[in-house]
Amino acid sequence: MTNDEYAIGHYLVRLRNGEELNLTIRNRYLLQANQLRGLLYTKPELEKSFPFLFENPKLPIVMEIGCYMGDTVVEIAKKNPGLNVLGVDIKYKRVVKSAYKIKRARLTNAKIAIGDARELIAVIPDHSLYGILAFFPDPWQKKKHKKHRFLDTHFFKAVSDKLWDQGFIWLKTDNKAYYQEIIETLQEYNFTSMESLPPLLIGENHHTFFEQLFIKANEPIYQLLIEKNSL
Repeated sequence: MTNDEYAIGHYLVRLRNGEELNLTIRNRYLLQANQLRGLLYTKPELEKSFPFLFENPKLPIVMEIGCYMGDTVVEIAKKNPGLNVLGVDIKYKRVVKSAYKIKRARLTNAKIAIGDARELIAVIPDHSLYGILAFFPDPWQKKKHKKHRFLDTHFFKAVSDKLWDQGFIWLKTDNKAYYQEIIETLQEYNFTSMESLPPLLIGENHHTFFEQLFIKANEPIYQLLIEKNSL
């Protein structure tokens, strides 16, 4: 198997299906991920369980794409007991660390999924998400790499279908060119700017790990908070 297949959770799917893996591909985070059932979901498990992976599936659901080590997921879930929070990342270390933080905090309204966010979004039913967070995705600054940028027209088309009417997207980046590209792309879709956090999201600005680094370095941060218009 390729490194990409390893990165996006394929080995975890195989382990949970009871398949024996060659010892050369095992690492401690993969093995720990396999023990975190009920907290850490693969794509097939997410598709089968959503939204009943949460204790109260009737609560509005917010997804964080690229949750890193789970700090924002835990913070939002703690401050918002009236929301369910789903963190998504592609790296075993990140999702394992995130799941353990949720476990230590004894949160029933926070879960983690491993996989390519595009693929995970695809298995979520339409009109199921109250909000989507994407904080500091890789800007792929070299011209030849721009095609890898996550926040493109395909992303906004996909998430527009998954959001409630008046659901929100909250984006942050430290890259001005990326931010301007996002603004231009959004002109094709039915979103309007929001002046404040959505009414069901309690808390402050939720400074991520990377955001704190940029703040300390006095680097500019560009953020966008938009709402899906009712049809």
